[in-house]
Amino acid sequence: MSAKSKKETRSTGVTLEVPVLNYLTELACREERNRSYFINRIVREHAERNGTPLAPATTPALAPLQES
Repeated sequence: MSAKSKKETRSTGVTLEVPVLNYLTELACREERNRSYFINRIVREHAERNGTPLAPATTPALAPLQES
């Protein structure tokens, strides 16, 4: 049985312009992802282009205990 990595997240409220929200919703439906995925991806790409790459949000899974 493999352990899954856990992604550290926090919920936040943002106000989006209607055309931006419509675009995100269309993109999410087309690619079968959620809007949060694309917001995170866009912000990460922007940060990287501007010289501030962000650390991964995924924490490594703990190795399963080995039985003796």
